[in-house]
Amino acid sequence: MTLAPSRTPGSATPTPADVRARLRSSGVVIALVALVAIVAIAEPAFLAPGNLMNVLSQWAPVAIMGVGMTYVVITGGFDLSVGAIFALGAVVAAGLGQTQAPLVAFSVAVLVGALAGALNGVVVTVLRVNPFIATLGSSLVLGGVALVLTGNRPFVVGFADFGILGAGRLAGIPYSGMLAIVLMVVGGLVLAYTAYGQSIYAVGGNLEASRLSGIRTSLVVGSAYTVSGVCAGLAGVVSASQLSSAQASMGANLVFDVLTVVIVGGTSLAGGRGAVWRTAVGVGILATLQNGFNLLDVDPYYQNIIKGLIIIAALATVRLPRRTRPAS
Repeated sequence: MTLAPSRTPGSATPTPADVRARLRSSGVVIALVALVAIVAIAEPAFLAPGNLMNVLSQWAPVAIMGVGMTYVVITGGFDLSVGAIFALGAVVAAGLGQTQAPLVAFSVAVLVGALAGALNGVVVTVLRVNPFIATLGSSLVLGGVALVLTGNRPFVVGFADFGILGAGRLAGIPYSGMLAIVLMVVGGLVLAYTAYGQSIYAVGGNLEASRLSGIRTSLVVGSAYTVSGVCAGLAGVVSASQLSSAQASMGANLVFDVLTVVIVGGTSLAGGRGAVWRTAVGVGILATLQNGFNLLDVDPYYQNIIKGLIIIAALATVRLPRRTRPAS
């Protein structure tokens, strides 16, 4: 009689369940590698160093904002105001950049983003307003503030040093891309290896159990929204520096790209699960897709359809294992 192979304690042989779990976990990486291969075969210019550096520069603001959004989503929350904070940060940076040194203008813009994120945290944790409603409302308020500051006119900065952060390069690598990579590494390490990061996961996994175990849940959730505000404000600074200008409408649709990279990367909208490296992979997937569309001259209408299908497929992939798990 032939016995089916089974895993014993201490055995290194993975079970089929282990294999399926690893495939689910690494599926987004496999998808990114496959997508890069497909686009590179269809258009070899995609892998040209100049093109890759341009892609890195273009997607740096989304990657920076994705770090903060990952924190919020893991706590079980949602931040629809990142586009408005991005625009407000850019407007403040460009407005001050017309008369002040870039470091002063950039610092004040990031501080404004932090204050806006902290305000979201207070509304969600103290006033107990649903995160979707709270951040939608603050998005309207902050977008209105940006319009009032600019009078719906662009702020243009004529000083060359203002554009160094956004357009400067070291050995061909854009500063903005390096900043995004550093933030993702630091943000990922904080989540994975610090007590604060573990409290983010604990609160998102079970809020009440976290509170009973002594975690100051309101402070943790509020800090996640503050981190998101800081990242959105910094992304606005980078974008204003890249363009040497800013206007109130520049972040109108950005929130969808930020949410997409987080969701496609595999961070759970239910909270408690996810990682910054997953968001980085999500940025890679969306950036590769967008650049491939442009290189292959795909109609913009079809681009939106394909993006929407990818989001639906990513969400279905996350939920499918729960639906198909046999009852026990």
